[in-house]
Amino acid sequence: MDDATPPPEPEPPPGPSEPKLEPGAVAFLTMGVAAALCVVIGGGLGYVIDRGAGTSPLFTLIGLGFGLVTAVVMAVARIREYL
Repeated sequence: MDDATPPPEPEPPPGPSEPKLEPGAVAFLTMGVAAALCVVIGGGLGYVIDRGAGTSPLFTLIGLGFGLVTAVVMAVARIREYL
């Protein structure tokens, strides 16, 4: 009656040698839409501030710059997930 088999060993967690997932079309589409929204929202906020302050095109350009930087940072972070 003492013929119990030991429980199976748990599988080790995936390590750095495990292959990563490959990005699909949806990943690239969402990255592109997010980048476009960053630039549009940044430029739009800058435009609204310019209209209120009468400093055209200063804040529009600053907003576009912040939007562009945000888009690049988001894209790089997203791409690093697949490297």
